[in-house]
Amino acid sequence: MITIIILSVILGISLFVNINQLRKQESQAEYIDDLENSNTNFYTHFEQLKQKLSEANSEIRNIDRLGAFESSDEVGTAFRVIRDVLEDLNKRID
Repeated sequence: MITIIILSVILGISLFVNINQLRKQESQAEYIDDLENSNTNFYTHFEQLKQKLSEANSEIRNIDRLGAFESSDEVGTAFRVIRDVLEDLNKRID
């Protein structure tokens, strides 16, 4: 009789521990899925940003292929700043 009570208590504790571990594992699995989705979204956003910066840099170079903007005093200063920022961003992203 005592063995049945002891085994029942051990079985109850084992069930509680196993259920608790299952809940923790499910929670971790959901967290990992969310983290993977977040990483995928960030990678996609980063690739799009990289492509847009490359296009903007190409467009800036194409706009001033004759050097008309760069040689102007007021416009040239702003143009050089924008061009330098785009080139720095391109270098850091690649």
